[in-house]
Amino acid sequence: MTTMTFDEIVNAAREATGGLPDPDKDTWQEGLEILLRDHAKANVLTGRGQDIIKRRYVNALASRMQVDDYIRTNPQVLETPVERPVFILGLVRTGTTMASYLMDADPATRSLLRWEAYNVAPPAAPGLTRTDPRCLAETAQDEEMIKSNPGMFATHFEAADGPTECVHLLAQDFRSMMFTALSTTPVYADWILHCDMSSAFEHRKRAFQILQSTNPGRWVLKMPSDSVFIPWIFKTFPDARVIWTHRDPYAAFASSFSMRGKSRLLFNKHMDMDYMRCKWPLQLGLHLRRPLELARERPDDIYNLYYDDMMADPIAAMKQVYAWLGDEWTDAAAAGMNQWLADNPQNRFGKHAYSLEEWGFTRKELEPYVADYLKAHPVASAEED
Repeated sequence: MTTMTFDEIVNAAREATGGLPDPDKDTWQEGLEILLRDHAKANVLTGRGQDIIKRRYVNALASRMQVDDYIRTNPQVLETPVERPVFILGLVRTGTTMASYLMDADPATRSLLRWEAYNVAPPAAPGLTRTDPRCLAETAQDEEMIKSNPGMFATHFEAADGPTECVHLLAQDFRSMMFTALSTTPVYADWILHCDMSSAFEHRKRAFQILQSTNPGRWVLKMPSDSVFIPWIFKTFPDARVIWTHRDPYAAFASSFSMRGKSRLLFNKHMDMDYMRCKWPLQLGLHLRRPLELARERPDDIYNLYYDDMMADPIAAMKQVYAWLGDEWTDAAAAGMNQWLADNPQNRFGKHAYSLEEWGFTRKELEPYVADYLKAHPVASAEED
């Protein structure tokens, strides 16, 4: 099987955009080059997997080109600040998705919708974020996939017209945790934990400025890996507020390994459990360590939202979040959230079963990654493996 090349991806992105210029800055090149070297050396992608990942890289670069081109012709969008954005973050599988969907159900909230993540420019016309033809096309694809195989969404589902993770925007600078989950990329997996994220977060901000130019609102944004990158939140958005979700980390680790392991089989010749066991505990551990450290410096800017509380009484939990934010709790917010809960019962697409044992872990082995976190947030007793 031939390997992907840098020039192939760049030329395909140019063609996909009708010949737009390359991005204004070259910060995207480093991450892409590391990924391509990793893929060539590991040689674990199937032919189908390589085609899918290549397409993702091309789409990410093409989207970056479109954002830069839009700003060149509409520079005024950068004059409007992104004010008091809310970031929902936490260890993977701790309720960030539920929190983001509940807050999105409030008409006053502005979310990054899944279809928008790779269609930032041009933005939807005013009032048409959920009826833009690009949104309707992706929604139709969702409906077909649900009909054909609803079980594939048992671990995770995001609607085309629902809030998505900002990993897709960071991917357009090729500095995104999303790429570490797809295949065996050992150098990239280490690099992304320690690289300078400034350019990726600046691109993310510009995307918000484009999107809010036609459909403004208070941004509520969700991305578990913001936990690892949390210093850049406040560097890029000084007036940001953070909602940090908490759940038994042992259960979250097991659920995360299960979800990611299954998705890897879509792209790779084998799951490569040894690689996962080697790389992912540190990454997940940093999802706990870095916000824990920053919370000591900025305790007033971070709200602790506990998974058990949210599952027991979602509306009460959201009321407390709104009170902390100083935002008005309205009848429209309550109605929207209650409707979302009614339409999206737990295990809607099937139950997700998981355990640490199936990955060869014990709690004792993982304790070094979570011990300091559990001293501050003693949630481990709430669940079993």
